[in-house]
Amino acid sequence: MIKQHIIEEASELFGLAGVKSTTMDDLARHLGISKRTIYENFQDKEDLLVSCIAAFSENNKKYFEKLLLEADNVVEAILDILQMSAEQAALRQISMVTDIKKYYPQVFKVHLTQIKENKYRNIIELLVRGIDEGVFRNDLNPEIIAYFFCQDEKSNTFNDSIMEKFSFSEIFENMVITFLRGVCTPKGIEIIDRHKKVNIH
Repeated sequence: MIKQHIIEEASELFGLAGVKSTTMDDLARHLGISKRTIYENFQDKEDLLVSCIAAFSENNKKYFEKLLLEADNVVEAILDILQMSAEQAALRQISMVTDIKKYYPQVFKVHLTQIKENKYRNIIELLVRGIDEGVFRNDLNPEIIAYFFCQDEKSNTFNDSIMEKFSFSEIFENMVITFLRGVCTPKGIEIIDRHKKVNIH
């Protein structure tokens, strides 16, 4: 389906080059189609951007629901969520968010704010479940921890300078894993160590 293909390719270009720097002409050349075909499916660049954000939100929702169904425990589910978030940051998703906030403030206000709120609620749900499972400390405040988990798009942790200096796995190990270990019980730490042996390279 051409519309879905346009959304997928536009999302990739927006993430790599930024929203402002990516023109409709760039997208048409990248897709090998006419600009007219793009405008037959989207009113303008902002309409396309909103569609990309909606697709991103829906994919994240499906991913979260899949994790909850398949993960053996909450620690593994959160590790996967955090790794996905960090990878998105490493792929310049932070730059994309910055562009949207600056050049499309209404889109940012309505759509990205909703995504962040959904992410915040999802992580609170996981933290509460983890406390019940005995893998997270019972003295935690889930709302505060979830707030810090949701700051990756603001903190610019994965900026160009650090990505040039260290590998993604080193950054993930030293920042994300260290932080997560701090909220875990000994049972949760054992799960992290097992997960690292299998998944972190």
